[in-house]
Amino acid sequence: MSEAINLELEPLTAEAFAAFGDVIEINKSNQHFPINMGTVERFHDLANVDTTEQTGRTLISIVTCNTLASLPYTLPLLERHPLGSQCFMPLDNTPIMVVVAEKDESPQVETIRAFISDGTQGINYHTGVWHMPITCLNKDQRMLVVDRGGEGNNCDEYPFPDYEIIISEKSS
Repeated sequence: MSEAINLELEPLTAEAFAAFGDVIEINKSNQHFPINMGTVERFHDLANVDTTEQTGRTLISIVTCNTLASLPYTLPLLERHPLGSQCFMPLDNTPIMVVVAEKDESPQVETIRAFISDGTQGINYHTGVWHMPITCLNKDQRMLVVDRGGEGNNCDEYPFPDYEIIISEKSS
């Protein structure tokens, strides 16, 4: 029998997520400046993209979700990318669920945290941070993905056979 662990989704903030990566969002405290003759405001350098390990290269992709998750959600596994960071930015102003654990040889259940974005925020997982696979709460949700391509094993997966990890909305 597996031990049940219940995690409530907490709001995604730069401070709460700092140990795991970067929150990508428009925030007046970010470096920003006008470009294109003042017609556009550029919010600059919002994430530390790291893809060059073992001659890697940066990939930019768009994913469309075919399968929906619903809450409460049972986490099947966590994965990590030891050779590069990985960024997800929603394109539809749709919240994303983000589950992470601190960097370690294997994810430690006591460090797992669950976040929910506000729909305008994206995230950039730091290299080696354990995180949930892409999981969408809305059908046909689209996300821009920036990650590493190239040789080498850049995906480790870790299931939790001794635990049932359940993600739910924060209770009032």
